[in-house]
Amino acid sequence: MYLHVTGTVTAERERLAPHAEEEARVLRRLKADGVVLSSFRRTDKPGAFLIVEAESLDSAREHLNQLPYAANGLLTFEFIEVGRL
Repeated sequence: MYLHVTGTVTAERERLAPHAEEEARVLRRLKADGVVLSSFRRTDKPGAFLIVEAESLDSAREHLNQLPYAANGLLTFEFIEVGRL
């Protein structure tokens, strides 16, 4: 299953800084594992857009909740199932 995931930052930017290095490391691992296929940083406000491949919605949530921003309640996700054209 493919998912378009919108990540919305729900905290002040300064609360993100202590987790930034670990966030990047976990995101690189999710990419290497083939879970996150593409990732984009929003330019209009703090947040991200991801294309994710997972066996199920629950599996995608489990993987993305490993990201420190999400694990610490600083980022929430909206999931939309999509298909290839």
